[in-house]
Amino acid sequence: MEAILNNFLIIILFYLIGSIPFAILTHKIMTTGDPRMLGSTNPGATNMYRIAGPLPGVLTFLGDFLKGFIPIYLLGDQDIHVLYIFSFFILFGHMFPVFNKFKGGKGVASSFGFILAMDLLIGLSILIIWALVFMFKRISGLSAIVSFMFLPIVALVTLNNFILFLMTLLHTLIILLNHRSNIRELLQG
Repeated sequence: MEAILNNFLIIILFYLIGSIPFAILTHKIMTTGDPRMLGSTNPGATNMYRIAGPLPGVLTFLGDFLKGFIPIYLLGDQDIHVLYIFSFFILFGHMFPVFNKFKGGKGVASSFGFILAMDLLIGLSILIIWALVFMFKRISGLSAIVSFMFLPIVALVTLNNFILFLMTLLHTLIILLNHRSNIRELLQG
């Protein structure tokens, strides 16, 4: 019973941590344009970069990244499957934040954070894939799409764990669904 209560509290806490809207906090602290009203109207790092410049974009990315990384890192040496389940609640908090009328970001920076905290090699691999695609194409959405399409493959090759492969596949589907407008734009040229 105590373990169930502890897990429930972790789920609620992680959802609330995921709900912290760093783009909106950055906008208020730095008095930039409101990311919910400008650009893509997405409260994420890429939109903050577009509408307010490099520093607000980087600060938003770091906030979103760390809210994924720190909670999972602090859980420590638990089973990776359990960590991934808890991570999904950070992701859901980011995408459907209680502090912003359930309208959140696309989940890339937070995902990078918790994946890196769960497994250094997998995390670095998808960050490198993102960086390589961005270096050649200069499109953040495309870089996210490609890096997360590789996530299940990298996880399977790295850890050879079918359950984890299925979890990363679900994660990829969530990210792709959140990027469906980007995918449409890319397909239309």
